[in-house]
Amino acid sequence: MQPVIMVIDDDNTITELLATVIEKYGFTPITASNGRAALDILDQIPPPVLIITDYSMPLLNGRELILALSLKPGYEQIPVVMITGSSAQDLQLPNTCNFEGVILKPFDLATIAGIIMKYTGGDKSYHLA
Repeated sequence: MQPVIMVIDDDNTITELLATVIEKYGFTPITASNGRAALDILDQIPPPVLIITDYSMPLLNGRELILALSLKPGYEQIPVVMITGSSAQDLQLPNTCNFEGVILKPFDLATIAGIIMKYTGGDKSYHLA
């Protein structure tokens, strides 16, 4: 199995789009529709190399998920990037070592490709907006 990148979003269109991009770069996408489901899945798979999560989701939102991951042994250093349709100023962002930043929706595929490359050992010059 190729290294895993996890995508958590309650919008199936977003998860399918991101899964396609992730596969293009040679990684295995694992998806979940909310933070609670993601934690259940993460207990059953090898740790991913990157986690991309939506902010607004039912059951466990992106901020709560990131905080939970920062307390999970072996996950505190896995980079987590949040995607959201909300303004970054309106969000309560987590203050953990594994939180890398926010991508605003709508985003383009080049932005996602850059994130994948940056956090998986590719092009280190890409920066989050």
